[in-house]
Amino acid sequence: MSPTKRFFDGLADRGQVPWLEHEHGRLRVEIVEGDCLHLWTLVFDDGKVRVDRADSEADATLRADRTQFDRLVAGEERLLPAVLRGEVSLDGSYDLLVLFNRLFPGPPGQAGPRMASSAHGGTG
Repeated sequence: MSPTKRFFDGLADRGQVPWLEHEHGRLRVEIVEGDCLHLWTLVFDDGKVRVDRADSEADATLRADRTQFDRLVAGEERLLPAVLRGEVSLDGSYDLLVLFNRLFPGPPGQAGPRMASSAHGGTG
């Protein structure tokens, strides 16, 4: 299974994310792999993150090459700098990009705050 698919499957299984309470919005993620376009829509709703594979409307769209996105979800690259460098594109709400960024893992071998809550029995 690809790192990208594992990442989205993990988000779908995650349940409540405490630091996303009171947040709302829909972010469409487009992953380009050759001639193929893989779609995911993330729905942020009061701390819940739902993942949908349907081609649906969103408040923002993030587009990345499959190789680049695999590096992002592995913690080898950071999302915000990749957007600023133009390696990942964003159309729409920058606020949703910031929310999405908070779901990415830290660098390999490092347990940052995003990983610590679930590692210590938390729900996030």
